[in-house]
Amino acid sequence: MFDSVAKAWTAAWKWANGNAPNVLQNTIKEYPPVAAAKAVYEEELGTWIRNGWVVPYNQTKLGPAKALIPLMAIFQRTKSKVRPVLDFRELNTHTDVFTANSGVCTDKLRQWRRQGTDVSMLDLRKAYLQIRVDESLWPYQTVILNGRRYCLTRLGFGLNVAPAIMKAIVDRVHSLAKDVRTGSSAYLDDIFVNESVVTAQAFGLESKALVRVRKGARVLGLQVSKEHDTLQWKRGGELSALPKKLTRRSVFSYCGELVGHYPVCSWLRVATAFVKRQVNSATSRWDEPIRDNMIREHLDELARVVTKNDPVRGRWDAPGNAAKVWVDASALALGIALEMDNDVIEDGTWLRPNDARHINMAELDAVIKGLNVALAWRMKKIELKTDSATVHRWLEDGLSGKTRLRTKAANEMLIQRRIETVLALAREYELTVTVTLVRSMDNKADSLTRVPKRWLAPMEPFREAMCCYR
Repeated sequence: MFDSVAKAWTAAWKWANGNAPNVLQNTIKEYPPVAAAKAVYEEELGTWIRNGWVVPYNQTKLGPAKALIPLMAIFQRTKSKVRPVLDFRELNTHTDVFTANSGVCTDKLRQWRRQGTDVSMLDLRKAYLQIRVDESLWPYQTVILNGRRYCLTRLGFGLNVAPAIMKAIVDRVHSLAKDVRTGSSAYLDDIFVNESVVTAQAFGLESKALVRVRKGARVLGLQVSKEHDTLQWKRGGELSALPKKLTRRSVFSYCGELVGHYPVCSWLRVATAFVKRQVNSATSRWDEPIRDNMIREHLDELARVVTKNDPVRGRWDAPGNAAKVWVDASALALGIALEMDNDVIEDGTWLRPNDARHINMAELDAVIKGLNVALAWRMKKIELKTDSATVHRWLEDGLSGKTRLRTKAANEMLIQRRIETVLALAREYELTVTVTLVRSMDNKADSLTRVPKRWLAPMEPFREAMCCYR
């Protein structure tokens, strides 16, 4: 709800099944911060009190407290800041969250990259803490500070409904302000602006100064800056060191940080996916120690190569509606690379299951995945690039309509279904699709489907070989 006089937003959430819990069970007051972060953490909590974001709990007015939320300190490495955060896990089990209209980061990135180079970023200042929470819910947001009970009066980071509330408010501001609606696109507290002047302050949202992307800006975790006449992006922060203690949890976290939500990762996608598959085979529990030395060697190699030549980078701006879709498949994985104006703007890798499906079937699966990515970019003119002569012939015959599918494969009906899927996509979305046969060595999707051969033969003695990384 927006108060036009106070210029403030107030939010409330719905309880699961419509029933509020009586009293939550947690008794932990705080997860103590490390000594190095303690002073900054306490200073930030003092700011919360001074700003009225947390206030002394008034039991006479609000009744008995219904929940105690543990406090903890989180270090934001990208901003070198320590933030107080509340552990809402128990409370989250009692709230209803609906995700059908949630923003999808990859979709928003694609949308923003289509806007050209004359763009800016508007970041809301402490976005969640600008949103008031209805007083009836304060008893469920109490904390203990210096032996005294307080309650959080604002929207807390970690509450499962908080992103949906933030999105709803920003969308509402878009609908209320014509200049905001026509000149921007939002993802939670980040607003992407393609006009010189956009303000949301009149609608209760305070923002930082407008940042021109061409002068260097962080956009949804990517560092974007101008190089020559284009915008280029790279990884948004320094990588963590390889964990000393390897468990399934720590390896998955490390690999997730390596590839994250980045549009282009090249060979790193298949390498991290392969390592994660190895880890799954070597462990049965998330916190079980990994004793396989081969996994440690693979991770060490990944860390060395990424430090020397990080493939996570590329061109930011992606105008036009024509693209080349490079596709490939190997015994290990499927890979696709979407290219515009000689720059790969997005790639993808999918490990194949351990089955006996023919390689040509996998090549067709890669074609369909590549078309799906191209459609997500709203491409209309698509050139498929494949190094499979058989798949090239099947697609050429299907698209031209000059002859029916000719194959004696046992999976003829499954092959036919995949060809029909490609043709149906072309018809439904009014695509102009052509197919080009290329050499394997020239296929830009090739590196997305392969790992070094020595990784696939762990029993052989280690020997130096030409690295597959490009």
